Amino acid sequence: AQLKTYAGFATFNYGTDLFNINLGARYQDDELSVNYDVGNIPGRLGASTISYNNIYPALNAKYSPKENMNIRLAASSTITLPEFKEIAPFEYVSQTGQVTRGNPDLNASRNFNLDLKYEFFPSSGELISLTGFYKKVKDPINKVQDRGSAGIFSYFNAGEEANIYGLELETRLDILENEEPEGFDIGVGLNVSRMWHKQDLKEVRNEEGVFVRTFRYAGKTETGLQGASDWIFNGSVNFSTESENPFRGSLVANYASDKIFALGAPEIQTQSDISYNDEIIEKGFVSLDAVLTKNYGDHWSFQFRGQNLLNPEVKRVQDIKPSTTGIETTETVRSYTRGAVLSLGVNYSF
Repeated sequence: AQLKTYAGFATFNYGTDLFNINLGARYQDDELSVNYDVGNIPGRLGASTISYNNIYPALNAKYSPKENMNIRLAASSTITLPEFKEIAPFEYVSQTGQVTRGNPDLNASRNFNLDLKYEFFPSSGELISLTGFYKKVKDPINKVQDRGSAGIFSYFNAGEEANIYGLELETRLDILENEEPEGFDIGVGLNVSRMWHKQDLKEVRNEEGVFVRTFRYAGKTETGLQGASDWIFNGSVNFSTESENPFRGSLVANYASDKIFALGAPEIQTQSDISYNDEIIEKGFVSLDAVLTKNYGDHWSFQFRGQNLLNPEVKRVQDIKPSTTGIETTETVRSYTRGAVLSLGVNYSF
């Protein structure tokens, strides 16, 4: 596999005490190629090559009505290239037994991005910001359950366009700040995102207008964006001392609500609304990590690290309506835990 990228850009910047404007454009030439020798396609040998040649404009503007306040506007056009594994028709098996195959006919996605952000800095180390954002994705790349009875997943441009709207709140605040030699500091951070996202599901026809395949299922002509959660929460609590042998601790929690793990597929292409496998939904879960560090003298430090402490169940469910019964049921596709990892490290610096 090989990726060649040639690019050049030009920018213009103008600023005053109140505002700053940066306008630019990037010319980029990308060529992505994969040579393969696999047993699951006729002839075994083949190559997949895609190339793109585009100009990507960008605008960033900042208005600062006060010393501790900013209003930012950003707009840009970008590209999302497929990964090597997404365009190579090699079938690979994950640790949990899922088989995934690349698609040589996959196209890159073109993105239009728009952000409007308000920032307020209560102090030099604190932040409160609120962002509204919009993204339009042309030819979004989705993981899709492929046709056939083997249960293999692949990557497709299953829709013409996806639209994402969202709000993001971010805070970094000092709850307790003590400048005494034996004092301690406590700070908290919070990031909350709410997204509304939707993409169409297309039907594919050849140049003569003959039906080839459909990405529609369960009577749906549109659905959410694969891999995107409606709600995302990230929070942290940080504790530190100012003593001669400082102690630092961080507790970090993350939550993402239900999301589409893979789009569904009809069991029979011409009867997509009658018999189908609906999209696979990964249920939301909370993860918790902790890091504790203690210094002794000028040379020694000890660190305890705990990852995935709650060890939540990762569960994926799917509604299916087979042609044999005509009855829709909800099935658990996969359920597992990753396990918690605890580690203790000792460091000596010369």
